[in-house]
Amino acid sequence: MSGLLQDVRYALRQIRKAPGFAAVAVITLALGMGANTAIFSVVNGVLLRPLLFEDPDRLVRIWHTPPQASFPGITRFTVSPANFLDWQNQNHVFEHMAIYGFRALTLTGGDKAEQVTASPVSAAFFDTVGVKPMLGRVLLREEDEPGRSHVVVLSYRFWQDHFGSNREVVGHDITFDGMKYLVAGVMPPDFRFPDFAQMWTPMAWTDQEKMVRGNHNLMVIARLKSEVDVKQAQAEMNTISGRLEQQYPQDDKGWGAVVLPLQRDLVRDVRPALLVLLGAVGFILLIACVNVANLSLARIFSRNKEVAIRTALGASSARIMRQVLVESVLLALLGGGLGLTYAHFGVRLIMAFLADKLPQLVSTGIDAKVLGFTAAVAILTGIISGILPALHLSRANVNQALKQGLGRTGTDSGGNRTRNTLVVIEVALSLVLLIGAGLMIRSFQALRGVNPGFEPHGVLTMTAAVARSKFSEPMQQVSYFEQVLERVRALPGVVAAGAINDIPLGMNGSHQPIAVEGRPVVPMSEQPEVDVSVITTGYASALHIPVLQGRDFNSADIAGRPATILISQSLARQFWANEDPIGKHVTLSFFPGVAREVVGVIGDVKRDGLNQTRPSAALYVPLDQITPAAKEQFSSFPMTRLSCARARLPQVLLRL
Repeated sequence: MSGLLQDVRYALRQIRKAPGFAAVAVITLALGMGANTAIFSVVNGVLLRPLLFEDPDRLVRIWHTPPQASFPGITRFTVSPANFLDWQNQNHVFEHMAIYGFRALTLTGGDKAEQVTASPVSAAFFDTVGVKPMLGRVLLREEDEPGRSHVVVLSYRFWQDHFGSNREVVGHDITFDGMKYLVAGVMPPDFRFPDFAQMWTPMAWTDQEKMVRGNHNLMVIARLKSEVDVKQAQAEMNTISGRLEQQYPQDDKGWGAVVLPLQRDLVRDVRPALLVLLGAVGFILLIACVNVANLSLARIFSRNKEVAIRTALGASSARIMRQVLVESVLLALLGGGLGLTYAHFGVRLIMAFLADKLPQLVSTGIDAKVLGFTAAVAILTGIISGILPALHLSRANVNQALKQGLGRTGTDSGGNRTRNTLVVIEVALSLVLLIGAGLMIRSFQALRGVNPGFEPHGVLTMTAAVARSKFSEPMQQVSYFEQVLERVRALPGVVAAGAINDIPLGMNGSHQPIAVEGRPVVPMSEQPEVDVSVITTGYASALHIPVLQGRDFNSADIAGRPATILISQSLARQFWANEDPIGKHVTLSFFPGVAREVVGVIGDVKRDGLNQTRPSAALYVPLDQITPAAKEQFSSFPMTRLSCARARLPQVLLRL
């Protein structure tokens, strides 16, 4: 131990004697280790750190798996009310199971109205996640019934932003959509699930809604029993799905279920990117190590005489190697300390870029695990960057070194070969990173060149909300949105304006089975599926979506007139490849009995993302033809492929 302490003291003296070399080495290593620490901090928070729930390893999310004939390539799908209730009643592997969704509310009662996001949840939701409220209580089971559901639990941030952290708000009423809601409680600041929720309200299904089996628009979370693992739960859900498929072939044929650990499911979209980033910064650190090793070799040549004298006085090669490695590790530790500062700002930068990709449950930062990682990386970095200089110095030719004049620098062919090899390694590592960066830039340029099917430049969007207490009738709501559009169109600089319930690239599209005129009648589960949107007159004009055949919607497409639809070019090719689709009829399975006439074909639009490889077969219904009966149906049918369905309020698009 005393020998090691001597080496440390000697290394510190050597570092002080060469401040320029030490500064360059420390900064170089700090940049490499700072990048690694920053990425690891995010990886730790996202992939390694347990969720802030009770026994988070027992939490799972359950998705439907849709029939591939109707949904090719889609492996996860949201859940219908009736199937959820059957899962809940028939399983023996879950301690609790809950369902949740999305609902837009309008906060009123103050100087201005504000749209807020609520998550309707079933009675067992808070028991499932196992989180206690910070103030008050959670929702009660008896409140999960129609007529008793005007109760709300607030998120910490909403409570803080809107009520100034006033504890007295618990037990009092606040107004949403013109109706009073009792504030039952406030959740703790670290509880943010689902991400979009500003508050939680009871699901409160009616008896009719509990029977809905074909409309998939909700998400399911469950807590495994203590003695059950994910494989056992999956086997149970396979059995239940098979049973439901036999019982309800009209709706459930081909539909299964998949059980996924909640944390893994929450971060599935960012996991590959984070691991790639971690690998990339690993290369950066290796380049830094090679740089410092090369600098150390150049400096080592000036110390050959010193080592020769120490060897002549009895120092062993191992002792010399240890002393050089200690010096290298000290430099790396200093670099690691400085790198922590870089990492602090790096984490904030990364989180700013990934904010919309990460679940809000994730918390990142520099904790004990990150500090331990940094220390381990620093020691390993010191060894990697110091091993070649140490080996070279320990094998120095004593006689040749002693013959050199004082103050002269000696080199040898072996040292030059080593340095040349390090340069080659450095260039090779840099090329790997440059190739990777080039591929990323090329991919980005390719995405920029993708035609989304519409012209986004010069288009602004806004969400229009309506107070249901003030406009309770569906036709009143339609009239309200039309008035909003008329006022928007009258604004200076607005060329065109329209509205849609699921904006392109929003990944919130609805999917419905359809029956095509002239095709054989088949069960709903075997009917072709298409994307369905409700739009207003002027939507296609606002986005410059071309009308390829027929006409756009106009003022004649209103309730009481023949039901009309627009279809995308892909849908026209799918069903009428060699025919004129204008005048053909389609029936939406959730609006049975209404044959809708195709009056126009418009261009394909990428609905789910710029990387969407296959055009969406899409169908558009005019908002003015959403009758009271259809409005009730439409409010329940939104479905989603990749995320929790959101019953989107009309998105108004303005072209300036």
